[in-house]
Amino acid sequence: MTKTHTGLLLILVTFISLALAWNSSIPAYENLDEMEHTEVIRHIAVTGELPIHGEAEVAGFHVRQEASQPPLYHLLGAAWVRVWNLPLEAPTATPIPGTFVACGSGDTTYNRVTWSRNPYLEFPWQGHRRTTHGLRLLSTLLQCATIGGTWALARRIAPQGPVALLASAIVAFNPQFLLIAAGVNNDNLVTPLATWALVLLLDIWKHGPTPARLLGVGSLTGLAALSKLSGIGLLGLAGITLLIYTWQRRASLKQLLVWGLLIGAPTLLLVAPWLIWNWRIYGDPTALAPMLEIVGLTTTRVYFWGAFQLMLRSYWGQLPCAFYPRALYWHFLILLGGGLLGVLLQWRRGRSARAGMLILGGWFAIIVIAWIRWNALTPATGGRLLFPAAPALAVLLAVGWQTLHRNLTRTWSIVLPLGALLTLLTGATPLFTPPLRLRADTAITTTSNIAFGADDIALLSYEIELVKPGLACWLVQSSYCRPMLDLTLYLKAPHPLSKDLGLAVQLVSARPGDNTLRLAYNAWLGHGNLPTSALPAGQPFREHLLLPLPESELPTQAWELQVALFDDETNSRLPVTINGQPVGDAAVLETLRVPGSQNLCTDLLSLETPVRFNEAIALTHAVAKPGARGWEVQLCWESLATVDMDYTVFVHAYAADGTLLGTGDGPPMAQAFPSRLWRPGDRVLDIHTLETETMPASIAVGLYHPQTGVRLEAFSGTERRPNDAVIIWSP
Repeated sequence: MTKTHTGLLLILVTFISLALAWNSSIPAYENLDEMEHTEVIRHIAVTGELPIHGEAEVAGFHVRQEASQPPLYHLLGAAWVRVWNLPLEAPTATPIPGTFVACGSGDTTYNRVTWSRNPYLEFPWQGHRRTTHGLRLLSTLLQCATIGGTWALARRIAPQGPVALLASAIVAFNPQFLLIAAGVNNDNLVTPLATWALVLLLDIWKHGPTPARLLGVGSLTGLAALSKLSGIGLLGLAGITLLIYTWQRRASLKQLLVWGLLIGAPTLLLVAPWLIWNWRIYGDPTALAPMLEIVGLTTTRVYFWGAFQLMLRSYWGQLPCAFYPRALYWHFLILLGGGLLGVLLQWRRGRSARAGMLILGGWFAIIVIAWIRWNALTPATGGRLLFPAAPALAVLLAVGWQTLHRNLTRTWSIVLPLGALLTLLTGATPLFTPPLRLRADTAITTTSNIAFGADDIALLSYEIELVKPGLACWLVQSSYCRPMLDLTLYLKAPHPLSKDLGLAVQLVSARPGDNTLRLAYNAWLGHGNLPTSALPAGQPFREHLLLPLPESELPTQAWELQVALFDDETNSRLPVTINGQPVGDAAVLETLRVPGSQNLCTDLLSLETPVRFNEAIALTHAVAKPGARGWEVQLCWESLATVDMDYTVFVHAYAADGTLLGTGDGPPMAQAFPSRLWRPGDRVLDIHTLETETMPASIAVGLYHPQTGVRLEAFSGTERRPNDAVIIWSP
């Protein structure tokens, strides 16, 4: 083996190793459209026929929109299943209720699992799951041909130097390419076929058209179109290439027609039976119409800039229900930007590789146009739709980095596989990792005796912390630049459960009767991975959640951290007991101070001199005005130092002779913000209702200890206020 091919072998070995790791880490059917593609293959293997929309679903095959996809990948998959005698049983996986699945750009990376399973029994794979993982291996082997084709493409553009090494690495270690290569999806056949068709087109351009090359391009084009409809675009690229070649070489029109026939004839012969079959079944040779009926048409104007941004990120990595933390994308954006800059410089410096680069760029442009057209028909921003042209883009980027600096090309070849591994470990694996099971005899310091339901699940202990965003939060998803609730629960199911219950974690206003939420998180246990029917009975487990708080204009105040378990079918919560005593349908674990907006109290009348109470709290603004139920008193407090007591505000109305006419005593913000949670600099807008039917001569306010009634000492400057009270209103 030559030194040149050693690099390709290393890339292939590393690629296969990583793809197998992705295969093992991603549960069956959690890959993109994997259930549908697997079911099309099972339908062919069981019935010996292609599925038909409607009929296949009625027969129990979950094929959905993939029933009318070009069938070559599925036919190959069915043969693979038969050769290895893989199980043909119907999947027992059921979709998780939509209320428990947080698809989209939510605030957490949790709750993104879409199919129910017992994660503790996932391996070794049995039954239909073994079939799915076996088909994934076929996809990985097919994509090895893509990597080899990328190497061949690069060698034809830049025979010397590390361009082929980097181009192959860009394809092989793109996390999204690895995810697809470790899944059941027809992208895994159209991409290698299109890549090797490009290799032959470059050979035609460089060495001239021969019958073998022309027939090879036509055959690969037909096979690619039978794998995915975008493969037919190769026919257009081949036609343009031959036209330019004919013009530059001054070949005859007759030669051009012969060349075109040698490409077009095998393409037509391969694709025609499928087109005719579609026409007979659906009245549409491409079978797009029935597919669009299922996936839905675009009903609003496409915002292509937003779609482009989603496509750009998902080209490098996206699971069906989650983007990875933003930090995992930065080096790919640098790779893309630097490579394109280098391509522009290479274009200006020399003409030797321009023709080959134009062919590759033309193929990428055709696929992008097809993507735009498809998005105009139905929402489909996934970057994987550009993968038939991924090798072409990779070669162009590698040429660009070679132009910038040769050593940078080699550096990227090392960085990319490490980045792919990091993405797997920090981006994909955590989404599907079940809670840590603890030994039955594990000693847990019991800080609670909380039970949900009829002793269905016990909360043994918990740990709570409100975490501030780190200095590097700008590198990751914006949600992680907000405060986060770090919550660890130690739970145990004393006996097996039959129902799948949801976990609700909420931050509820501490004001009695106020149901305002600062955070609402609903999920199955284990970040959405663990149905309660799969809980190991009698074995404790640890549930750890790191929940960014949603953006909010709510003020800084106290919030009760409540935990509940609920039945989604009946929309009812399980009753909660503490030490055997009923406490309602939620367990209050702790009252937390959550930072929010600070009220400047600019709408209130400021006091001439702020009044200080025990040198810890200052009254800075106050206003009293008559209302429908008496007097409304608005106060603005400022925290000067921390206190360890929840003080009560007194609001008293007096007659001219000092008789007490009415009171409006109560904790600050009606218990929404106890004073023990105040921090220096906090400003608290506090409103009290003073019920009195008689016009008061004065209204006084202050603070006192709720148990002893002792008032806090009140000072204006150096002067202590009489009765430690502040007169905020008098006629």
